[in-house]
Amino acid sequence: MNNICAGDSAEKWKNKMYSSLKNIQILVALLKKYEVRHIVISAGTRHTPLVYSLEHDNFFNTYSVVDERSASFFAIGLIEKLKEPVAVCCTSGTAAANYVSAANEAFYQQLPLLLLTADRNHYYMFQQEEQMIPQENLYRDVCKRVVTLPHVRDDKDFWYCSRICNEALMELRHGEAGPVHINFIVENDYPIPGGIVKFDAQVLPDVRKTDRLSLEDSKEKWFEKADMLSDSKILIIYGQHQPIGKSEKESIEKFVKAYNCVVSVDLLSNLHCSYSVPTFTLCRFLNNQDMESLCPDVVITMNGNSISEIKQRIMPFKDRFLHIHVSAKGEISDPFKCLPDVIECSPNTFFEKFASLSNREAEHSYFEKWNNHYIQIGKNGNMNDDYIDYSSIYAVQQCLKNIPQGSLLHIANSNSIRIANYFNVNNDVEVYANRGSNGIDGSMSAFIGQSYISKVPSFLVIGDLSFFYDMNALWNGYVGGNVRILLCNNSGGAIFHAFPGLNNVPTLDEHIAAQHSANAEKWVISRGFKYLSAKNKAEFDNAMNVFTDMSVNQPVLLEVFTDKETDKNCIYNVLNPYHKGAKALRHKIADVLPPGVKQTIKNILK
Repeated sequence: MNNICAGDSAEKWKNKMYSSLKNIQILVALLKKYEVRHIVISAGTRHTPLVYSLEHDNFFNTYSVVDERSASFFAIGLIEKLKEPVAVCCTSGTAAANYVSAANEAFYQQLPLLLLTADRNHYYMFQQEEQMIPQENLYRDVCKRVVTLPHVRDDKDFWYCSRICNEALMELRHGEAGPVHINFIVENDYPIPGGIVKFDAQVLPDVRKTDRLSLEDSKEKWFEKADMLSDSKILIIYGQHQPIGKSEKESIEKFVKAYNCVVSVDLLSNLHCSYSVPTFTLCRFLNNQDMESLCPDVVITMNGNSISEIKQRIMPFKDRFLHIHVSAKGEISDPFKCLPDVIECSPNTFFEKFASLSNREAEHSYFEKWNNHYIQIGKNGNMNDDYIDYSSIYAVQQCLKNIPQGSLLHIANSNSIRIANYFNVNNDVEVYANRGSNGIDGSMSAFIGQSYISKVPSFLVIGDLSFFYDMNALWNGYVGGNVRILLCNNSGGAIFHAFPGLNNVPTLDEHIAAQHSANAEKWVISRGFKYLSAKNKAEFDNAMNVFTDMSVNQPVLLEVFTDKETDKNCIYNVLNPYHKGAKALRHKIADVLPPGVKQTIKNILK
């Protein structure tokens, strides 16, 4: 262990430049990449790992001002003359409180003052530890970003620490300049013994700097990015979005024609454009070798969450592509943990801008590779009904197939939204879901609000737990005759039966899947609904004719009673393309047999 002790020779330390603490190494590396050269340092001990690392790197200019209040205003003076960010650095405790006045001054003058405060491990907060106060909130109201760099013990810590440090430093000169606070944890023996005074790193780690392209940047920077995209295979992950207007659709069409790209969509994308592929089913059934062959050069993410598992499936190949996130706020979103570039604009502006920067129509070989897989597996919604057993899957498929054009469709969260994404709906059907946070709260309430305003035929696909959780939605006075609710009741949370390992939990049905024997009949009839129910295909098909008949001028609820084990098995056995193909072949063989034998075999095959 290399510790700085009294009497240590300069010779011993001349090649020992950086602290052994990874969070300090990350901070120093990014200070260099963001060109924060000037650091005003006040006396103390806790910040030793950073101070020593800065002092022994010729990139930095360090200044010693003992009084923190004076040091912070000294830094403001440097900022005003240098026209660039300047940092102040102090030890933990009340030393950090002395920066409050300067932080306020920098905020109101819009000056890029970087406040670097060492801190003790937060495990010890309010435990009678010395030199420890709540530091994170000292300047929160007057700082553009406040982060605390944790101890780094593994790759996930390294990624997180790098990401939030990037997020903070990016804000110094983002839009209106202003102060930023980076609080960093230092403990002498955790996670490295002698961590405060151990300096054994001669080279800083390779920490990626996140670049942000904004509309205020030069034309040259935009052209440079467009040229890079023009030479790349591009995968656009178009997440949940409201239905778009004609002008935005035109911008998207221009972009996809100009670049070699494929647009990953699902039902919640509300996007139907050239070179788009619904990837939900693909991601369920393509193997790792297939996914590797489809690996892009550039991944562009935008909008909300995606039901498709596309992000998880390409995660193993993150070292092979550049990630760009499009954000109107210019914020980092890093699902691949590779510190992406950010383009600060709306998705509409992104498509419009880059379409205008290209003067050619691209070849579309990348889309063709994706589309070939899509065709091979079978386009969503084209599966023969005879091969889907009576189940929630059958009910959802038939509902989506029969929804009138121009309707509104709300899909409740959890199992309903997953089942629905195996199939397609008409392009002019608007699709909604409470998918921002993935909870089951309020699906029916949100749907009733939408249906009341829209006045168009409005359909809700919902599971039993979600329905009974939100049944008060039907209590208000805004349920109109345009409302149609498909309630899939399999007496509990079937999705939990499909999770690996949960079948071994003895209380699965009682406490996790919430098994029940409730039905909606009396409640919905009391609320003025026409009530329909089905327990087999024949009953369902008859009820579906009434359910989709919009001349029935009252709200209609169709309750579909199914078995959750059948529902679970149906997803695997029927929607798996290989099993589906084999089952289809067996049915065809049965079809050439005499009628009595044919029906007997079909019953067995089910």
